[in-house]
Amino acid sequence: MIKFIPFDREGATGITALDGDNAIGSCTFAINGYFMVFNSVECDDDIITEGLARSAMNYAANRNAYVAKINRDISSAAFLRLGFSGDDMLSVEIPEALASGCTCGGI
Repeated sequence: MIKFIPFDREGATGITALDGDNAIGSCTFAINGYFMVFNSVECDDDIITEGLARSAMNYAANRNAYVAKINRDISSAAFLRLGFSGDDMLSVEIPEALASGCTCGGI
């Protein structure tokens, strides 16, 4: 079973995706008022990346963040499917992204 576990260590907040005991992806982000910004996304699987993004946005929303942002350089197709748009810095309203249907393909 895949689990998405939040962490807060050494000044970094993030989510780690675990398959059993094996880490299969992670992301870090910062929350500043109503905004959250993804700082890094490390994952080779597009569906797991979407899960990381959704988990991170949910975590941030529970701390009053409303808009999520990510630099286009670290973005991927998963973020575009969630509704992120813009030029160099992509953004989305978190409730809108979380309300979008899962694109897991029936998994």
